[in-house]
Amino acid sequence: MNFEFKPIGMIRSCYTDKFGIPRQPGLVKSATATLEMLPPFNQPEAFRGLEEFSHVWISFVFHQSASNAPLSQGSGVTGWKATVRPPRLGGNERVGVFASRSNFRPNPIGLSVVELLEVNGTELRLGGGDFLDQTPVLDIKPYIPYSDSIPDATGAFAAAPPRPGNTVSFLPEIEQKLKTLETEARPNLRQLICDMLSFNPRPAYQRDNPDRLYGTTVFDLEVRWKQIGTDVTVVAIK
Repeated sequence: MNFEFKPIGMIRSCYTDKFGIPRQPGLVKSATATLEMLPPFNQPEAFRGLEEFSHVWISFVFHQSASNAPLSQGSGVTGWKATVRPPRLGGNERVGVFASRSNFRPNPIGLSVVELLEVNGTELRLGGGDFLDQTPVLDIKPYIPYSDSIPDATGAFAAAPPRPGNTVSFLPEIEQKLKTLETEARPNLRQLICDMLSFNPRPAYQRDNPDRLYGTTVFDLEVRWKQIGTDVTVVAIK
């Protein structure tokens, strides 16, 4: 039995590069995204009453993982692995893919709960997301506190939220540059960069190298930084 799903919308996100995206939603509160609906789903009546909810579930496609991931040995299915290495376990210990939220899944479907900031016609403004720009969306559902929040649930190796362990600083010339780069099109730019890098986007097994330059893109900007231990210094924004 096969099923075919059609995207109902597209995410416009501040994250334009996979490297640097938080590993779970809600960690980077300053992250912003807009969900733009596609025809024939761009009908205002389809959102009637949604503005009364504070959060929504977004079902989406890992669109840059499905086709690029290697074949799992003997699976015959592109893009999935039977075991994965969660960053929370140091990046070396393996668990089953169904005991993780890895994007290397049999069906490359993601699920994130995010803050609903505004319903503007057939566009949704979202906060705290973990979406790559141009992510296809499959479905939207309201977050229901009494059923979706389970106080006595257990979370194995991810029982507690990660702490933002890095201290982020900017070279003086970068601080000055940020004052002109932070615009309505790039809201909370400095805070966003700080929040992203404070959660250490490097691979968990990465060792310190004082000469290594890391980079990612945010909005339309290329951000470069160096890291030693928990000290991160942003050295360039282009």
